[in-house]
Amino acid sequence: MSTSPSAISSPRTETAKELTATTEHLNATVQDFVTKTEDINDVVDKAQRRKIIDAAQKILDTIKEPGDRWIHFVQETASYTAAKLFYDWGAFEAIPLQESISYHELAVFTDTEEALLRRTGGVLVSNGVLKQFGENNVSHTHRSLDYRRDSYVSDTLNMSWTNGFVSYARYPEYFEKYGRKEPQTINHVTVTFAHGKPELGYYEMIEQDPEWLRSFTKGMAHTSSHSPISGIYDFSWLVSEVEKNPNSDRAVLVDVGGGKGGAIKAICEEFPGLPPHRFVLEDRPETLEGIEALDEPELVQVQKVAMDFHKEQPVKGAYTYWVRRCFHNYSDEVSKNMLGIIADAMANDSRLLVQEDVLDNPPNKMASFMDFMMIGFGGKQRTLESWSRLFNAVGLAYLERVKR
Repeated sequence: MSTSPSAISSPRTETAKELTATTEHLNATVQDFVTKTEDINDVVDKAQRRKIIDAAQKILDTIKEPGDRWIHFVQETASYTAAKLFYDWGAFEAIPLQESISYHELAVFTDTEEALLRRTGGVLVSNGVLKQFGENNVSHTHRSLDYRRDSYVSDTLNMSWTNGFVSYARYPEYFEKYGRKEPQTINHVTVTFAHGKPELGYYEMIEQDPEWLRSFTKGMAHTSSHSPISGIYDFSWLVSEVEKNPNSDRAVLVDVGGGKGGAIKAICEEFPGLPPHRFVLEDRPETLEGIEALDEPELVQVQKVAMDFHKEQPVKGAYTYWVRRCFHNYSDEVSKNMLGIIADAMANDSRLLVQEDVLDNPPNKMASFMDFMMIGFGGKQRTLESWSRLFNAVGLAYLERVKR
């Protein structure tokens, strides 16, 4: 028995059906963004934008054929590389903010051969990062302004290059040399291997390059700012404990690796019943020296204690220990050691608060990309099950997950 042609769906017909569904989904996400404009915080705004991006990407993924996908991959790689070259050469700063500049002038400003500059700039013009006038002049667009060094985006671009692209290119070679397994040490990780210094840990490596360290610190400060502190945990119980024992010198909160003290400032502002002098900010000596130099009034009373994540915890028996966006930088073995050190310092009623992302299974695109990058550091993103195993391995009972 033969099947009529009309009963067989052609690839084009199936694509059309999927396009219809994905377009309807995109329209719905756009409508949600357009109509809900009041009382939208940064977290919700970012989530809405991500939904639109993902929906639009689904349409592109649906319509592209294999050749289109290959071309897109090559084009994006070239675009990123061209942007990195212009960043390194100072070209984005050399282009005037309000008017165009000739390639000849730009070549002089950046000490770059004009022919090479034109070919590199051509990539950025073709994808809309720069705008060309006639045959010889280029100017900024709103996109290229993000790559100037006075913009945080330029630091995230640079960070993604040094930590991502350079490292990714050496993944095959690294796993051929070290074996097809997750890195479990601080040194001999993909990113230090890729930069020719495998014997060092990542932070040891970038400390040898002041400009790299500056750019990384600035980029991470922006990235961390998207992880809120206020409103994610209720410290009312801790306020009650302090009120019961107002004269106690027991630390109310130890911010382990607390950087510039942003978490402590936010918590003190949200819960003014917690005395600042019983907070402890721990970090590397050079970080604490920088904080003391700033002389911020909110941190004047806060105790500052120099420490090393991987050595003995100097503050014993605090009510709470707070670790924010740290463990994803390290392997399970290194994280177990760090957690064990904190656990040894805790009293029976102490609590450990860990602020980290929880990886869904299956993961979304952004989370999977981040997890893949963390391989380079010897770190990883973790599912809730993985977190529980990690805590249990050092005798810590997992009590509660607080979603933001």
